[in-house]
Amino acid sequence: MKITVSQQGEKLIVEFRHKGNVDNYSIDKAEKFLVCVDKLLKKHHTVKISDFRDAKLEFEGRIGMLTERVVRAIMLGLSF
Repeated sequence: MKITVSQQGEKLIVEFRHKGNVDNYSIDKAEKFLVCVDKLLKKHHTVKISDFRDAKLEFEGRIGMLTERVVRAIMLGLSF
């Protein structure tokens, strides 16, 4: 799985790529990243929490340090 986070204006765009599927979500705050994960899991039953352990996480463009830390903390929490 590959996860790309980018910022356009005040919105964050989160892109999940998994086995040929691409899902994009637009969120206001980094704290809503977990909501995107929940939506992805409900939409694609083949995606499992364990897929996030080995996910490649990329940040594109001008992402704030706090945003990056929140997303990384959520990813770390999903790996347990």
